[in-house]
Amino acid sequence: MRQSFVALCWLFVSALTLAACAGGGGGGTSSAGGTTAGPATQLVVSQQPSGAVPAAAFLTQPRVTIRDAGGLTVASDNSTQVTAAITAATGTSGASLGGTLTATALNGVATFTDLSINLAGTGYTLTFTSTPALTAATSAAFDCNAAAAGGGKAPFVPAAPAGTATYYVDDAAGANDSNNGLTPATAWRTLQKAANTAVAGNIVEVLDGTYARFTINGKNGTAGNPIVFRALGTGAIINSGTNSTTSPDNRDSIKITFSSYIVIHGLRTQNSYRAGCRVDYSPNVTVQGCVFANGGTWGCFTDYSDDCHMLGNECFGSQREHGIYHSNGGDRAIIAGNYCHNNAAGGIQINADPQSIVGGGGTHEDGICEQCIVERNWCVDNGGGSAAVPGASPAVAGGGACLNFASIRNCDIRNNLLRTQYNQSGIVLWDDGNAQGGVGPGYGSMNNRVYHNTVTLGATVTRHCFVLSNGSTGNTIRNNVCVAGGARNF
Repeated sequence: MRQSFVALCWLFVSALTLAACAGGGGGGTSSAGGTTAGPATQLVVSQQPSGAVPAAAFLTQPRVTIRDAGGLTVASDNSTQVTAAITAATGTSGASLGGTLTATALNGVATFTDLSINLAGTGYTLTFTSTPALTAATSAAFDCNAAAAGGGKAPFVPAAPAGTATYYVDDAAGANDSNNGLTPATAWRTLQKAANTAVAGNIVEVLDGTYARFTINGKNGTAGNPIVFRALGTGAIINSGTNSTTSPDNRDSIKITFSSYIVIHGLRTQNSYRAGCRVDYSPNVTVQGCVFANGGTWGCFTDYSDDCHMLGNECFGSQREHGIYHSNGGDRAIIAGNYCHNNAAGGIQINADPQSIVGGGGTHEDGICEQCIVERNWCVDNGGGSAAVPGASPAVAGGGACLNFASIRNCDIRNNLLRTQYNQSGIVLWDDGNAQGGVGPGYGSMNNRVYHNTVTLGATVTRHCFVLSNGSTGNTIRNNVCVAGGARNF
């Protein structure tokens, strides 16, 4: 009982001390440095709004501070109500501000939490007024940019890279590679012009339209300033335009070769001769929010490239092989949030290709893929061969696996949703064997973690949910759900 009484006394004394620090008692106001603020007279925007896309809450919400005539914060103000509105004649005519438009001050600061604008536009500002009436405040100008949706039906599409465009590419009348490319009105016509010109830190905005294939060759961004190709909408399409020519190599719709720190967001390819996108000897490349449809061999293909990220892409209709194929020893790949469906062979394959070791060029050529993450992907109805892909030619047998891994080490395969009606395995770990046998147990897939995946094989499927072979040891398989038709789980 005595302890409780002492505690109550301590709380009472502490409360008095806090009240004295906050304003010296009796409704006073205060500021830093011990100077007492005078009566509230004005509003000041202390945190500017930013990160606006239509109909979504700003990434950075505004804060408005209550201040006296000398600019001191009136920290004792817990009652002034501040209301936000779009400033007249700014942004897009007819736009409206959504969310909770009035915020009550707490310790002299009114914080907004869910403001949004319904229409894209440039040069918006917000005006803040109050009750009781104080001198109003206006925010700095900001833009509300239409989000680059991309990704088709992928389950987890990353947001478009932020930043103001450096160059523009369009297929509208007037677009021409002889323009300066600096505004939508003076846009270039081809993606190749942009690829030849862009340097570290540049953002190439690609407007909806139909484009020819392009190659990014020998271009290097940095971790903080990558070279970005960003689709403005969902209709920036590279429709075929590729062929079997290898000198120069025109087989792939988007080719990134001997480059680094490149980001491709939201572009779409159709009917590529080989791959929708190829990443060749190019580390630190991110391909996200794209759609790769009906590639002759693959949707997205990488070779000899470390630290590649393939995020939130939709890959379907590959006529010979896989939706996503990460190959030739590239380490630390992240393949996440993609939707790979109705491809002739595998949904996603990582094959370190120990049968094709180059050697002498680093770990990306050593025939082992290490420390990769494959998570939250959907792989559905792959493995039906070319007969299951409309318009595919020539005839190609199906099979393979929803997730197919050869010679991978210390990788995480988790939270993937895998389903097929075709005669295909679920998750396979092996050693890049061929019809004549494997390359040896030394190249088996080892020490990987396979957690929380769901594998559903159709009623007529006679393969297995999990296959581990040819030296694939030390793997941990835990908390997976397996629904097999005619097959055993292992």
